[in-house]
Amino acid sequence: CRVEKEKLKDDLLKAFSNGKYDAKIKAELTILPAGEAGGAGEYRIIAEYVTHTTNNSVRNNNVDLACKALNGTIVRPGEELSFNEVIGKRTAEKGYGAAAAYYNNEVIQEIGGGVCQTSSTLFNAVARADLEIIERSPHAWPSSYVEKGMDATVNWPGLDFKFKNAAGNSDFFFSNNTDYPIFIVAGYSNQKVTVDIYGMSIGTDMTIDLESEATEVIPQPSGTNYILNPELKPGEKKNTVTGRK
Repeated sequence: CRVEKEKLKDDLLKAFSNGKYDAKIKAELTILPAGEAGGAGEYRIIAEYVTHTTNNSVRNNNVDLACKALNGTIVRPGEELSFNEVIGKRTAEKGYGAAAAYYNNEVIQEIGGGVCQTSSTLFNAVARADLEIIERSPHAWPSSYVEKGMDATVNWPGLDFKFKNAAGNSDFFFSNNTDYPIFIVAGYSNQKVTVDIYGMSIGTDMTIDLESEATEVIPQPSGTNYILNPELKPGEKKNTVTGRK
């Protein structure tokens, strides 16, 4: 359908000039043939990505809150999106709870733990839409919900994931038109996180995908190392861990 803009403008101006500021004005629509509607491009899902969560209810609630904050975001041509700015600080007042998160190469309980799954799902959708990645950082070690190298860790207010509604760095960007806004639809349901990117398609069926390849595996550390913990009594030891490969 096409909105008859001139008719709508005339109706609005007429209502204003007559002082009818509470007038209900119906926009007239013209139904277009399929060929004409799609000839200049059409809005559709240009990329989608899905990840699966654990059965931790607190973590899943954090993921859900982040999805709700992200859902419906519009990124106009040339604009940059900051995940931290859109989601905001993760606080108990907003409903976020303490769940496992990575910090200084350790797993700790942090308010908002798990939100990185939302940012990582967004990153994978954005990359497949071939949009320009401005800032992305990996976790200290691989995440369980995405392939190696495909995560995007965030932490308020420092680590952020940012992208721009502009062509990415690949040679394939011809399926989507960044002269138009893009729309983000994000949601959580039944331990599944989904992020869809809607944009203007110009009529090609080309798709982009990512592959992960491990280039090196560093052996698990051997021997014993001690880190000073000032909270312990002299001679006391705590939380012995064996390291990771």
